[in-house]
Amino acid sequence: LQGSAHGYFRFINAGFAAEACAAFADIVDEFPDVNLHGDAHLEQYAVTSLGHGLTDFDDCTQGKPIIDLVRFGASLIRAARERGWGSEEGKVLNDFFRGYRDAHKKPRRIRPMPGLAAEIRAGFSWNHALALEQAHAFIDVAPLPPESFAETAGQFAGLVRFGRSDDLPPHFFEIKRVGALSMGVGSALDEKYLAIFEGWTEGDDDDLIVEAKQIRDLSGNPCLRTDVSASRIHDGQRLIAYEPFRYSAVVPRGDKSFWIHDWTDDYQEASIAEALRTAEDLKEIARDAGIQLGRAHPKRPDRSPDKDRQRATRNAVRRHRARIRVVYFQLADKTEAAWRTFNEAAGRHPND
Repeated sequence: LQGSAHGYFRFINAGFAAEACAAFADIVDEFPDVNLHGDAHLEQYAVTSLGHGLTDFDDCTQGKPIIDLVRFGASLIRAARERGWGSEEGKVLNDFFRGYRDAHKKPRRIRPMPGLAAEIRAGFSWNHALALEQAHAFIDVAPLPPESFAETAGQFAGLVRFGRSDDLPPHFFEIKRVGALSMGVGSALDEKYLAIFEGWTEGDDDDLIVEAKQIRDLSGNPCLRTDVSASRIHDGQRLIAYEPFRYSAVVPRGDKSFWIHDWTDDYQEASIAEALRTAEDLKEIARDAGIQLGRAHPKRPDRSPDKDRQRATRNAVRRHRARIRVVYFQLADKTEAAWRTFNEAAGRHPND
């Protein structure tokens, strides 16, 4: 969190979303409710062995589109500044808006994978054995008895099998190893587990890796719907992801609910410090994320475009585009100021 303003930004999503909502309190009802990612920012854009695009759907829900638009726009400003591309901020934001607008007009249009994403994907090892080795290493840090996860695994298996046309073998969801998981930035304080299931065969080379994350309480923000169930994450990723997870379900565990999904063999986020090489890379990712959000926001539950909601969203965003843009910069600046205050309170100056 001390390392960069964007790292701090990743950790404070709930507070940031509240600020974004408050900035539009007088006109919030002009925006329709849409399918929200809920924590859309640049480093949520990832390239994986499944595909590319926004991922990490822990805060998916229904609510006002300004939550996603303001958070992603502010992250673009922070990224441009941290890489020394401040003069390109306006162009980057224009590409994001353009992608969002174009997707509302032509939601079924398929655009090619961004060049940076294609290059990253071309460099993947496509090595499941390596992915399993890494998963075992994570589990080794805080292993748990497999029986402690057996009931949860059984419920997950039942939900995944329901309605599937393929015949998963009886042993597919037999639990082999499980451990507590400590990783992430925005989810650093969430209860998480990593588990390994038997998979297609009883050998060790095709085991299935899954992650279970505690589902957060999103109440308290008037721009977010509170009448949606814990399945909001499973439903949201199905509507937003270009390539949804193959095995995904929301499962109760004690008095909490967990979203469980398979892990991809390869994963690389659009890291500001490491993945982005030029301002053109940032513009390209901005536009693709805009398209993804623009396509997903107005979808019906069956994944078809909702033309009335498309029109209402497009008109509201167009009407208030200048104000949205101002809030981008206000909250990007406010985030940096809060980060500096955080560092000072911790006895460290950002320029040290």
